[in-house]
Amino acid sequence: MVRRLTLKFQIRAHHLLCMEGFQGYGYDRKFTENLKGIIEILKGNPSVQVTVVNEVDEICRMCPNKSKCEEDENLKAKDERLIKHLNLNVKETRAYHEMRSLIKKIDFKTLEKICGNCQWIKKCKFYTKKRLYHRMHQ
Repeated sequence: MVRRLTLKFQIRAHHLLCMEGFQGYGYDRKFTENLKGIIEILKGNPSVQVTVVNEVDEICRMCPNKSKCEEDENLKAKDERLIKHLNLNVKETRAYHEMRSLIKKIDFKTLEKICGNCQWIKKCKFYTKKRLYHRMHQ
């Protein structure tokens, strides 16, 4: 009998945005390598199931600031704004490609409301690409 490995990730809602804009930057090497690995797995296997959460997730697991984020109400609010905008529920599970297609539809004004004070915003290609598109089409 052959057992199949079933991958399933819990991803903090706002990290779905971070994954779109990731360019290799992070808090430290362990965090960056973990995030890069998760992105590679999900993009290589888009049918992997992702449960959207508003708490510490697989990405946070290797973060040196994890203890700060566990109770950070600003991060939780960011997660909840995105979950509401995507018309999802906390702990809802969908294939990664479905989550990603919802994320890609977000316009710049919504993205700015969700991510506005993020420390990584200047390095986020998803955010800067949406901003450029928004400016070109005003």
